[in-house]
Amino acid sequence: MKLTLFFTFGTSLEVWSQTGLLEREIKIYNELIRRYDIQVQFLTYGDTSDRIWEKRLNGIQILPVYERMPKYNNKILNIIQSIFIPWFFRNELRKTDIIKTNQMWGGWVAVVAKFFFLKPLVVRCGNEFYDFTLKHGSSKKFLIFAYLTSRLTYSQANRINVATEYDKNFIQRVFKIKSNIIDVRPNWVDQKIFKPLNKKRNNKILFVGRMTSQKNLALLIDALKKTDIGLDIVGKGELYYDIKAQAKKNQVNVNFLGIISNEKMPLLYNKYKVYVLCSRYEGNPKTLLEAMSCSCAVIGSNVGGIRNIIRHGENGLLFPDNDLKALYVAIQELLSSHEMCEKLGKKAYKYIKDNHSLESSLTKEFDLYQSMNKSNKVE
Repeated sequence: MKLTLFFTFGTSLEVWSQTGLLEREIKIYNELIRRYDIQVQFLTYGDTSDRIWEKRLNGIQILPVYERMPKYNNKILNIIQSIFIPWFFRNELRKTDIIKTNQMWGGWVAVVAKFFFLKPLVVRCGNEFYDFTLKHGSSKKFLIFAYLTSRLTYSQANRINVATEYDKNFIQRVFKIKSNIIDVRPNWVDQKIFKPLNKKRNNKILFVGRMTSQKNLALLIDALKKTDIGLDIVGKGELYYDIKAQAKKNQVNVNFLGIISNEKMPLLYNKYKVYVLCSRYEGNPKTLLEAMSCSCAVIGSNVGGIRNIIRHGENGLLFPDNDLKALYVAIQELLSSHEMCEKLGKKAYKYIKDNHSLESSLTKEFDLYQSMNKSNKVE
């Protein structure tokens, strides 16, 4: 059986490597190759330079789009010419058994491939694209584009994988897609790697993620004002300079750690008692799941995508969205009680084991491909 994964439009292996995601993103495909002898190929939006990472893929073949097509400086031109991508890779796509998208953005390329080569299509949504576009406050033109792209891709999917029940209900309601082709597949964590290491933990706060308006880091900075609590941030984003200036103005000790590869993150998580995610909205945040798997005591805003993971007082603490005082109280409560941190951390680890294991996700993934491959051959 051969699977072709279509990358998010514009994303290359170089981007995955630079953002520290490469090892995490390829893990499940490496396991599919190793355990079930599935052949996997990645259609990426890189050029010949993507082949630098080929040895690290452990058997995954790569098809870099801009190795065979020109890349323009104009994004609209690249989108227009993207409809011809399946033609440039026709020999490889004819031999594949299943087509899969990694995200919705760029899904139209996979739809064109399905149309020409009559292959079953799995649409994966880490975050529901149109819903996130609405919440992000994008322009009306982009909202229309996001809606039409989503509608087209969902309508042609043989199977849709989403991270939460909320996303499933949203797709059913907005795009009128039947529930029997939508599977809820939460993000997974490899607990052989992301696990408690019994190390001494410090009293700083840890945040991992993009520095964007969605993550609401300004609230966290304000909550630490007039305290001696330090904050370490892993990641980058367009608000870096704003956050740095706010921290300096409020005399909050913030340490910017930059991008750290996923393989080094388990050791980092284990250095902290408390992990905080105060986002305005979320999907199924991987960093929260990883922190919990490493037995961090977690604090999260009471919004969709977080409250369905954190059970207040059981495996973490929730605070009302954008409530500065409540966030401050939650942080003080945890840092002043080693026993509470230990209790919540242990329950957090168990929650990930029961609900977000790699083993369970791998089995479901293989069963899906096998059933789709069989039904396609029957047809």
